[in-house]
Amino acid sequence: MSLNLQQLANTLNLEFRGDSGLTIKGVASPDSATSNDMCFVQQPKYLADINRSECGVVILTPELADSVDSKALLLSHNPQYSFVLAIKALELETIYEVEPGIHPSAQIASSARLGNDVSVGALVVIEDDVEIGEGCTIGAGSIVEKSVIIGRYCHLHSRVCIGQSVKIGDRCILHSGVVIGADGFGLVSHQQLWHKIPQLGGVVVDNDVEIGANTTVDRGALDDTIIEHGCKLDNQIQVAHNVRIGAHTAIAACVGIAGSATIGRHCKISGAAVVLGHLTVADHVTITAMSLVTKDIKQAGVYSSGTPLLENSLWHRTNVRYKSLDELAQTVARLDKSNK
Repeated sequence: MSLNLQQLANTLNLEFRGDSGLTIKGVASPDSATSNDMCFVQQPKYLADINRSECGVVILTPELADSVDSKALLLSHNPQYSFVLAIKALELETIYEVEPGIHPSAQIASSARLGNDVSVGALVVIEDDVEIGEGCTIGAGSIVEKSVIIGRYCHLHSRVCIGQSVKIGDRCILHSGVVIGADGFGLVSHQQLWHKIPQLGGVVVDNDVEIGANTTVDRGALDDTIIEHGCKLDNQIQVAHNVRIGAHTAIAACVGIAGSATIGRHCKISGAAVVLGHLTVADHVTITAMSLVTKDIKQAGVYSSGTPLLENSLWHRTNVRYKSLDELAQTVARLDKSNK
C-alpha cells in the first residue's frame, strides 16, 4: 500500500512540509532508503546520516526541522512512535493469520476448556483443568501443564512451556522457548549436602505482557512471582522466584533478577544488568547496561555501575592501580587532617 504525504499526515495527525502529492511506499534506514521511502530521526547526532540519505520523507521533531535539507518532513514530538504508526498505516508489517482449529497431533486433556476460535498447533500438550480464553494461539510443540489459566487473545509461539497453576492475562505474547513456572532455585544446606526447598507458589502474568525468546520466569517459593500489566521483557532474561515487576517496565536481554527482588513501575533495565535478591527498585528508575544493583534504589533516576571499556593496555594499568586506592585515600585523609 502507498500513501501520499498529505494522506499520511492526515492519518497520523501530523503537520507536514513539502510536496503533498509525494508518494510514500515504504520505510527504510537512512543508508538503504530510496526517494519513495520514509526515515525518522530523533536525535541531532543522526542528522548527518539523514542529510546524506536518498529518503524522500523524514519524521522528526519540530526543533530539528531546519537542520534537514531538500526532503519532505512530518513533524512529530515522538518521531519513533509516529514511525511505528506510519508502518501500520502503510500496511508494511507482515501479519500471519492463524486459522482456528486443533492439529491432529495435539494432545488435549478431556478436562481442559478451550474458548472460541482457539488455534492449537502440532504436537501441543494441554493437561488437565487448563483454561484457555477465546482467540488464543498455542504454537507447535508447546506444553501447558495442569491447572494453567490463559486469558483471551494470547499468542504462545512454538515450544513455550507453561508450568502448572500459572495464570496468564489477556493479549500476552510469549515467544519461542519461554518457560513460565519452572521451580525457583531454592536450596538449603544440611550436613554438607544441598536439599531442595519445595517451590509452592505460582506465577501471575498480567494483561498485555510480552516475553522474549528463551526467557525464564520461576514460580515462587511460597508467594507468587508477579509480572504486572504491560511489561515488556526481552530475550534470555532470568526472573527468579518471588520477584515482582511493576507495570509497564521494560527489561532488555540477558538481565538477571534474583529472588524476592521488587522492581517498580515504568522502569527500564538495560542489557546484562543484575539486580540482587530481596532488593527494592523504585518507580521510574533506569538502570544502564551491565550494572550491578547491590542495594535498594529509593528514588527515580538513572543509575550505573561498572568500568567502561578501555584500550587493553590502559585497562591493565588502571586495574593495577585499584590495589593502591585504599592506601592513597588514607594518605589524602592524613594530609587533609594535618592541614586543618
